[in-house]
Amino acid sequence: MATPIQRPVPVFRMPPVALWVTVFVALLLQTVLPLKLPLARLFDFPLLVTIYFAVIRRNKLFAIGLGTGIGLLQDALSNGLIGIFGMAKGLIGYLAASASVKFELDDLLGRLALTATLVPIHALFLKLLQRGLLENPPPWQALDLVSGSLVNVGLGLILFQILDKFRRPA
Repeated sequence: MATPIQRPVPVFRMPPVALWVTVFVALLLQTVLPLKLPLARLFDFPLLVTIYFAVIRRNKLFAIGLGTGIGLLQDALSNGLIGIFGMAKGLIGYLAASASVKFELDDLLGRLALTATLVPIHALFLKLLQRGLLENPPPWQALDLVSGSLVNVGLGLILFQILDKFRRPA
């Protein structure tokens, strides 16, 4: 019986300064941009940063920790309950890292498919958490889910290309 050929899985690192600056800028844009531009409420920069770093590191534990930390910081800067974004982004970090181990996600098409899958999962998980934890959850708006998904997929493709310039092999 022939043994399967193992291909090396490339793992990338980002300089720590670039990682923290990216997280800070994503949280800053997420907080300030909707105040200046009402359409920016559809953007989810922290989610895209979580997906990107989970994919390049290919480490589930790192991805869960990063997603949860970014989500908790986003919770602290928003007016909602502390922990909702942390749980949702932790789940997305785990799913992105799991997908990056199983599939080759270094090309544009793979990232497009992953982002297009994870953005609606994030939105649906947030809605489930809000429905379960809040007394009066916000109403369900399917148009926001679809438009938010499309906007974040396009924004993610641009952001991923920019962040790729800073990554280096591990």
